[in-house]
Amino acid sequence: MLDAYGYGTDYYGYRKKFAVLVPSTNTAVETEYHRMCPTGVVLATRACVIPPFKVVTEDDFVNMVKAIGAATEQGLRDALTMRPDHVIFGYSAETFWDGKERSDREFKRYNDIAMEAGGCGITFGAQAIQDALACFPGVKRIGVITPYMAVGDGMVVKFLSDIGYEVVQIRGHRSPGPVEIAHEPFAKTRAMVREVDGDDVDLILQAGTNLYFVELAAQLERELNKPVLAINALTFWHALRSQGIRDRISGYGRLLEEH
Repeated sequence: MLDAYGYGTDYYGYRKKFAVLVPSTNTAVETEYHRMCPTGVVLATRACVIPPFKVVTEDDFVNMVKAIGAATEQGLRDALTMRPDHVIFGYSAETFWDGKERSDREFKRYNDIAMEAGGCGITFGAQAIQDALACFPGVKRIGVITPYMAVGDGMVVKFLSDIGYEVVQIRGHRSPGPVEIAHEPFAKTRAMVREVDGDDVDLILQAGTNLYFVELAAQLERELNKPVLAINALTFWHALRSQGIRDRISGYGRLLEEH
């Protein structure tokens, strides 16, 4: 099979080649995607360069999110130089900031750039959340965990409300910086899930891409007997399915196993 330049396909990425756009401080997306990656798919990680912020206040958190947004267009254009089949945005907070209207606008902006400069589309965290939740039609009430400060949690609640879901409980780690998000222990995260769960909660959702969660989510689904969605699993699922890859991938939750 030949590529658009008539030369052939990527040696290991003979099925699909994904560019993965992450903040430069992020380690979890790349690690978790590679764990979930099927044979014949390659992942090329490219960075939106930001400082390793110290996050103590709400303003610090907002400035971090703004920095990611400011670095995104250049990061995307850099990622397109490897001629991917698709680009996955490996961050979440900035994609649903200020709710659905802004999210849709930002998605269109970056998707237009990807189509014009690279001839490919994108997976955006907020839109992937919406598509993933649609796979569970009985779900209306959600418990959420994040690594965020309260202002970030508020943005998650706003976006989910905009798309028709009620957040019953939400807890954030209040991690002291973007690097430190990846240092949060599973035991602490597991305890937070228990805090937001209840008989009135249909599904647990985790946002914040540098928080390791895909394997823990699969364990919790078995324990709680309800869907537990990890942001990195659902964005990777969205990218695979949008590119026609239907592999059932075990060990990372019902979304990749059943949908």
